[in-house]
Amino acid sequence: MVKAKRSLHSAPIQSDFAYSRTVMWAKTALLSAILAASAFVAPASAQRAHEHAGQQAWTMPAQYRGGGGQQDLRSIREVVEELRSQYGGEYVSHRLEQGGSPVYVVRWRMPDGQIRDIRVSASR
Repeated sequence: MVKAKRSLHSAPIQSDFAYSRTVMWAKTALLSAILAASAFVAPASAQRAHEHAGQQAWTMPAQYRGGGGQQDLRSIREVVEELRSQYGGEYVSHRLEQGGSPVYVVRWRMPDGQIRDIRVSASR
């Protein structure tokens, strides 16, 4: 009596293979969709961050916006126009030093190309 040999590719193995193939295809499709979406989202969010960073240079901290007993400060635009008319040249950057008397420290490119830090009172 000869026993029948069992086939190497029985039905359960084939169905497991088909299932794992489907799962692998779904994972690949999902990963591709995520990568494609991130390609569109990253530049847009970087652009918004860049626009926001440029905007921050001209905004004033909330505690200095005037009203409600808060100290009334000059806008940085006003200070820049004053420096431009006084020295020529162009604005590079600024920071606000807080304390008893707030001061803008404005980094300024002079007409001859030199960079200087100019301290200007921020109070009106």
